[in-house]
Amino acid sequence: MRNIILIIVESLIAFIILLILYKKYKTDGIYVFGIIATMLSCIIGLKKISIMDISVPIGFGVTTSLIIGGNIITQKKGPEALGTYLILILVTFLISCCFINATVFLKESQYNYFANMSYNNIFTLNIKYYIGLIISLITSIFISSKLYYLLKKTQNKIILSNLFAIIIVEFIENIIFVIIAYIGEYKLIDIALCKHCRSYRLCFLVLLFFCLLLND
Repeated sequence: MRNIILIIVESLIAFIILLILYKKYKTDGIYVFGIIATMLSCIIGLKKISIMDISVPIGFGVTTSLIIGGNIITQKKGPEALGTYLILILVTFLISCCFINATVFLKESQYNYFANMSYNNIFTLNIKYYIGLIISLITSIFISSKLYYLLKKTQNKIILSNLFAIIIVEFIENIIFVIIAYIGEYKLIDIALCKHCRSYRLCFLVLLFFCLLLND
């Protein structure tokens, strides 16, 4: 229960920051948030928690907010403007990963030795995780934007368009991530369903904040 509360709090903080930046700086604020959220996802995603007796990384709220940011850009500027957002996330992710992993190779000082070793253990190289995260994230943002744009053209309400888009995209994102990051560790279907159940619980919270963001 505590882990579920943690995920909800994380989501609230991420969406509130996205709301504030968008209200104050419009799409430029979303670009800034994309940089911040991408850097955070590279760090907090290394922390794993137990949900339904399965070890999964945290960061659901942050990555979902990045997907919503892509939908907002599509809503305000059209799908052709999404490329800049995706490139920004990709470049930020690669730079963050390079700096984080490069520090592992630095020789530790004997001063505060145990703290240095703990740092190295936290940021142990995990190529499968990073590859799975960036591929699933970029793919989910792209598909969500396209799907949202197509659903919006059918004259559906915004909340319905985002409901279907987020549910479908979260499932695709989970499948891509676990196939790459957890191959050989667990049964893929168990992890995918675990994360997807968590997606359903937060789906309506996501939609509530998204509607607030679009209410100029």
